Amino acid sequence: MTTVQSISKFYQDRMWKLRIITFTAGAVVMGLEIITSRILTPVFGSTIYTWGSLIGVVLSGLSLGYFLGGKVADDHPKLEKICGIIFSVGLFIVGIPFFASPVVDFIITVLPGTQYTPLVATFLLLMLPSVLLGFVSPYAIKLGTNTLQRVGNISGNLYAIATIGSIFGTFLTVFVLIPNIAVNQIIFGLGIALIASSLISLKTTPKIIAVAVVLLLIVPWSSLSVNTISHNGKLIYEKETPFSHLDIIEYGNNISMYLDGNRHSSINVKDPLDLVIDYTEYFHLGMLFNTAATDVLFVGGGGFTGPKNFLELYPDTKIDAIEIDSDVINAAKTFFGLEENNPRLQVFNDDARKHLSTFDKKYDVIVLDAYASNYVPYHLMTQEFFQTVEKRLESDGVVVSNVIGSIEGHNSQLVRAIYKTMKETFPVSYIFLTEGNPTNVQNIMMVSSNQPYEFDRLTLLEMAKNSPADYLVDELSKQEYFYQGIVDTSDVPFLTDQYNPSEVLFNPFTSKTFVQEFQDEEIEKKEHRNDSINLGLGLGLTVIVGIWLLYFKKKVWNSELSS
Repeated sequence: MTTVQSISKFYQDRMWKLRIITFTAGAVVMGLEIITSRILTPVFGSTIYTWGSLIGVVLSGLSLGYFLGGKVADDHPKLEKICGIIFSVGLFIVGIPFFASPVVDFIITVLPGTQYTPLVATFLLLMLPSVLLGFVSPYAIKLGTNTLQRVGNISGNLYAIATIGSIFGTFLTVFVLIPNIAVNQIIFGLGIALIASSLISLKTTPKIIAVAVVLLLIVPWSSLSVNTISHNGKLIYEKETPFSHLDIIEYGNNISMYLDGNRHSSINVKDPLDLVIDYTEYFHLGMLFNTAATDVLFVGGGGFTGPKNFLELYPDTKIDAIEIDSDVINAAKTFFGLEENNPRLQVFNDDARKHLSTFDKKYDVIVLDAYASNYVPYHLMTQEFFQTVEKRLESDGVVVSNVIGSIEGHNSQLVRAIYKTMKETFPVSYIFLTEGNPTNVQNIMMVSSNQPYEFDRLTLLEMAKNSPADYLVDELSKQEYFYQGIVDTSDVPFLTDQYNPSEVLFNPFTSKTFVQEFQDEEIEKKEHRNDSINLGLGLGLTVIVGIWLLYFKKKVWNSELSS
């Protein structure tokens, strides 16, 4: 083999290695960005602040990495050096499930009550790996270019491969990994993928370290939880759905469904008619206002405790329910007794607005229960949505809408904006408070209709006493639950599809993240299912990282041997 052929073969081999690490780095950075949202969303909500922080931090880190990586690449470029950097990033990512929860807890403690809290948390979790992964592209171009005549071709080739990797990582994470694998396992997998790709140009010691990392993690994966939200009780089911993190918790006689850390449904297994979560009793307001109602629609399913309760108490009714998450529907069938073949119940797995826009049926009562305290479905609170709801309502129909916030005070803007928007479509609106104090953050029930219903509290109280469901007798016996104040809407926007600043109106960082229904429960600090195993994992990984950093500094970074 001639010298020219040897050099050509050397560069061809190197290019294949560069393509592998470039593709992997592109895939991992996007996968990491998406999966980190599953760590932050349960705490900070799926808001523009959370997603803006994720996108902004990753882009900022990559930009800084491109700049620094280009400078480092000009100073003794070696394939082993960039592989060592990638190996280091892999170790950092593998460690995220161990320190994510303490980092988020720390940030909430030192920087509460601001929209910048998720930005700081995201910065601490993703800035370092984003910067170091940004090193890869300029470093790979430097190593892959042996003549100036080919620099354009090489750079275009490698940037295309990095972009294809990012596309692959995005689709793989969204459509395959998140629906089927736990968050911590996905993060471990991303870290191990980087470590594995870096071994193409690293010597024996890093390979031994990589094997040690895999052995450390492969057995006890299932025992580690990356959740940043804790629950009282026993976790009996857990799944990452396309829309949220789903937990089923058993606590005494109650089974509860949590979505992204917020309780959405609870049942008492010994008393199925017991509406454990107080605000769900107010769904029966629709049947008080419209006593002749037979067709009822629930927007938002959860554990389907509301529809099941209506079916039991109102034998002449037919219930439709719309739930966007098929995994939630399956969990309701398994743990909440949702019947699959009940002729009086029809469940639609669809987005509520899309379904109502195409499904030609009218209802006597529509219950809107799709809002949460950490997620604001902005397309379900605009004038256009309420106009769609109005088209699906009989002339004497009633809308019962559950929103979270306060009707007075600094946490009332979103509630008052929704009220202002609903009033444009439904002139008659009543407000019921579930905690009495109008300044408390709580579930607030708005009852609206185009029919000129005129009820006072005492009339509704008498109707509740004679109703098959007497849940509301205690609440309607007290004046404070029947809000009669004037709702000031002069300082809040009218919500439309074109203008809907809903995340700004309700700041989840300055109030409770969810309404506490069990007043006698004490929220405990997070407890992993096996603290001793997790502590051992963390200590073991720390030792491995220490060994690697010593090796990397002495044998890789400071070595001037050519690749």
